[in-house]
Amino acid sequence: MHQIELGNDDVTVRFIIAEANRTTLKLVLARDAEIIRTADYVLFGRDLTEAYEQLSGKAQLQNESGRTILTIAFERGRVDVSIAWGQGVTTFATDQSYLTKTLGQIGPFE
Repeated sequence: MHQIELGNDDVTVRFIIAEANRTTLKLVLARDAEIIRTADYVLFGRDLTEAYEQLSGKAQLQNESGRTILTIAFERGRVDVSIAWGQGVTTFATDQSYLTKTLGQIGPFE
């Protein structure tokens, strides 16, 4: 299992990639799982890398049915995170320094 962590001084959210194959992956947050197309995960990783490097932009991850479940938006070092998982929505702000580890956990995308 692979873990991806997002957070700030007050909030830490841990996603776990429980299963993966060439077409889909199963991403789990607090026992609630979402199925994501592998191609969408790769696109999210590329968008996140670009936004991180430019300090501007947005990366959105959609589940298999097309619903946006994770949005990470950068603007001048500030980062807004929105997680629409299961029945709830969690939002918090952080800064780019907290996303350095996250970017490494998601993987290098060029």
